[in-house]
Amino acid sequence: MRFMFNHSFCRTPYGDRQPTEPVQWMLRTAPPVATSGSATTRCKGVWTRRRVARAAALLGIATTASAASGGGMVPAGSTTLEKHGQSPFAACARPDIAALIRDKYADLGGWPSRDKLPVVYNERYNIGFFGLERLHPFDSKKFQRVLALLEQAGVLHRGQLVTAAEAGHDALREVHTEQYLRQLNGSPLKVAQVTELAPLMLLPPPLLRYKVLRPMATMAGGSMLGAALAMERGWAINLGGGMHHASYNDGGGWCPYSDITLALRRLRATSGGALRRVLVVDLDVHQGNGMERDKLAAGDQDLYILDAYNRRAYPWDAEAKQAIDQRVELEPGTRDEEYLAGVAGALGRAFADFSPELLIYNAGTDILDGDPLGRLCVSEAGVVERDRLVWAAAAQHRVPILMLLSGGYTRASTPVIAHSIQALFEHFELADEPMASNARS
Repeated sequence: MRFMFNHSFCRTPYGDRQPTEPVQWMLRTAPPVATSGSATTRCKGVWTRRRVARAAALLGIATTASAASGGGMVPAGSTTLEKHGQSPFAACARPDIAALIRDKYADLGGWPSRDKLPVVYNERYNIGFFGLERLHPFDSKKFQRVLALLEQAGVLHRGQLVTAAEAGHDALREVHTEQYLRQLNGSPLKVAQVTELAPLMLLPPPLLRYKVLRPMATMAGGSMLGAALAMERGWAINLGGGMHHASYNDGGGWCPYSDITLALRRLRATSGGALRRVLVVDLDVHQGNGMERDKLAAGDQDLYILDAYNRRAYPWDAEAKQAIDQRVELEPGTRDEEYLAGVAGALGRAFADFSPELLIYNAGTDILDGDPLGRLCVSEAGVVERDRLVWAAAAQHRVPILMLLSGGYTRASTPVIAHSIQALFEHFELADEPMASNARS
């Protein structure tokens, strides 16, 4: 099990000062965090509008400080986000790829109709087994709570969602070894190790498969289908997934299946290689060592990884770090200013170095102030701005994006996730999908 930290020292990210302008005002070009192995430095100096303009310029993004809209990043060439009846992500869609892959996801529920939003979910994501799940700090039922908050806010409703299907054995074998899958399915000890819940070793394998492994395989199936839907719509969100500690032959950190690798490999295979180049932006607070080990094992030159993580937190996997192309190493206590600067700088460098055909965004909220495992001090506004920054970069570069929820170990992360998704819907007009806004089942 991981340590539980009390970091009330950063309960108020701004101390006695509250921001009088949107969070993006505080971005700067030179990130005060370690990148690509450089030494960590702390934030110093004055934050100026000129610096945020230069930071945003790295991404080709214009800024706006409209108090009415909450501020934020908008695609360059826009002023504010006036309603124009179509999401800017319509220009990111790849109908040529979608036409190639449409009939190759039957094992994952098949291709949904256009009256659905590209938001993937299944009630089975929510894991419960006699209350034992409460022994782990991860809220294994946060997915249904996020959806409930989105419905309450009128952002979307269940009739608009695409239902995820379980990734079966053959689908999982597209990445995972037979030996590892046999261990998971037959060894309660292995499941206990992967989930970090020792009591699970006392439960029989059939029960563990039904209550733990199959729900997580359903999340993996949701990520696989979500990547495909992003090709047709320009964007997709899986209300789960992001199991970035799992690799082809092992798991850990509550991650049995490498859904990111599964998603990109299925997409490459079904497109016949027409899509190859994938950028993974992993902003969960923990290093994504599983997918990084997948990259190293495959020698994948068409996968570019940007990983920003607390350098003093799990999993401390030095070998896996060799796979990271843009590394942002953060110290405990990092606040909005430093964090957003590091992300902005790394995104700018990533798009300068690499021209992706798909962006998979692992949007963990364990960076949130108060998270016992993340130990950073990023505010809710900082999380919302971070997500908008990544989506704006994808829109500007006309790259389809798939967002995964990943980690978050405080109850406060659930409303933050919902708030951020609501902000994305409003900022990028995601609800203006053709035929989707009035669909109900």
